[in-house]
Amino acid sequence: MNRNMRMKLVALVIGLLAFVNLHAQTTQDGLALINGERYNEAGDLFKKLAETTPSADNQYYLGYYYIKTNQLDEAQKAFDKGLTLDDKSYLNKVGQGTVALAKGEKAKAKELFDEAEKKKKKDAEVLFRIGEAYTLFEKNSDPAEAIRLLDEAVKRDKNLADAYLAKGDALMLRNEGGAAVTAYEYALTAKPNYATAHNAIGSIYLRGKNYNLALENYKKAIEADPNFAPAYKDLAELYFLAQKFKQAAENFDLYIQKSGTTDPEMKLRAAQFAFTADDYAKSLQLLEEIKGKINNPITLRMYGWSYFKTNKPDEAIQNLTEFLKVAPEKVIGEDYKYLGRAYNQKVTDGSGYDSTGVAYILKGADMDTSKAEAATAYKEVAALYYAAKDFPNAAATFEKGIALDTAKASANDYYYTGLSNFQMATAKVLPVPADSNYADSAKIAGERRALFLKADSIFATVTQKLPEWPYGYYWRASTLYNAYDRQENVDKGISQPYYLKLTELAEKDPDPSKYKSYLKLAYSYLAFHAQTTLKDEAKAKEYWEKLLKVDPDNVSAKEALGMATPTAETQPAAGAKAGAKTKTAATPKKK
Repeated sequence: MNRNMRMKLVALVIGLLAFVNLHAQTTQDGLALINGERYNEAGDLFKKLAETTPSADNQYYLGYYYIKTNQLDEAQKAFDKGLTLDDKSYLNKVGQGTVALAKGEKAKAKELFDEAEKKKKKDAEVLFRIGEAYTLFEKNSDPAEAIRLLDEAVKRDKNLADAYLAKGDALMLRNEGGAAVTAYEYALTAKPNYATAHNAIGSIYLRGKNYNLALENYKKAIEADPNFAPAYKDLAELYFLAQKFKQAAENFDLYIQKSGTTDPEMKLRAAQFAFTADDYAKSLQLLEEIKGKINNPITLRMYGWSYFKTNKPDEAIQNLTEFLKVAPEKVIGEDYKYLGRAYNQKVTDGSGYDSTGVAYILKGADMDTSKAEAATAYKEVAALYYAAKDFPNAAATFEKGIALDTAKASANDYYYTGLSNFQMATAKVLPVPADSNYADSAKIAGERRALFLKADSIFATVTQKLPEWPYGYYWRASTLYNAYDRQENVDKGISQPYYLKLTELAEKDPDPSKYKSYLKLAYSYLAFHAQTTLKDEAKAKEYWEKLLKVDPDNVSAKEALGMATPTAETQPAAGAKAGAKTKTAATPKKK
């Protein structure tokens, strides 16, 4: 044999060996791609193998890819072609039976499976694939038969890791989580550090609400194979349950990237994750990618919510209105709330809300199954009424919100309810003889006093919830000052305990200057009360001196301390006067 011929033969042999190795490797790679939900890549690989190296086995794996992607007609064609290439290819018989089982043709499937098992009862792969088939379609599954076959498979090949995985899946169909974990652990014994097994164990723990162990195993799957897409998807769902929405969105994005999926349902889920992570632009981008590719009205909801969040109220209204029309059975309270907020977002007259908008938000609240969520919506609307100075509606709506979830009502909720009632009281101006409604003076005075007293009882709750917050005591003192005749109030010291508490707390503050305007009123009242009611000149002097420190030009204090010529007798200017513009104290911290 001459040298050239020898070199050609060597090259041919090396090429054949390389091809055999490539074939064996890429078949396993294709199955790994399927396990990793990288279906597009898996499909390309198996199609190429079937085209470039026609064989019954390659047709089976191509058909298996089609089964896993729910393309049953294509799978049937692949298996049929495999049997044309080799009429004794019992793997393809198993494939045909799998298609029949997927379609609910159980008798036909069993006939094909029994034939394959009878002819290949010592072939671990055939037994494994029949057993696995009985786990793939929940409605047509047979866990007991699957376990029998899979046990037979591992008897013949104890290193067949995927058979243990399939057995775990069969056990989970019977809700035997502990036994399923054991099966998956056997898979790890057969194939150490197998990402698919770690992930399967994590999913059982997630189902059992053992979130720490679920997290641990998902991370093990990623450490074993950083490109194993399902672990990122399942990790995203775990973070979502833990309300760690940013991490959930980040991991689902990684799932999309690693899997290369173009499945519209997966893109929709990604859009939902992006929305909950406050990435509304990303949510809209994902929705655009699946536009026209998915017949799911939920996309209208997602568009509507995301458009509202990106300040596009017209688009939000359009999509949400359409959603309410085409999918009324799917509508939840939040849909009406977002629609209402979109209407409010369009308001440009300074009122802050649209009557249609608040009506929709309240309709959404009334649909809520959670009282806490309904209460939050009522208080949202009440805040809009308050900002628009619609105090009667603000008071009524705050009260409804508090009543819906009293246990979780905050000091802030009571505070603004009290202020709303206070403002309603101050709006009731007592008529003078020249007024046409003078005859109703007593009635108006009674209504006015009742509102002030109601406000006081509400502010009392604020002081109970925030006993160290000075402003609560200021508003109790102020409402009572306005509820009673001023002389009567000073004589009886009705506001005295609350002004006193205000001064005690303010004086302890590292920066009492921020209470300056309130201390002016408090010291003035306390000085008059000490002087005229208690007849305690020393205490009165103490308060007059304190008043001069915060209000150096105060005439009453100077007169009382002999620093100015007395003028006509004065009353304390204590409290926000009825009919006067009130200055709102700082908002209390929520509790």
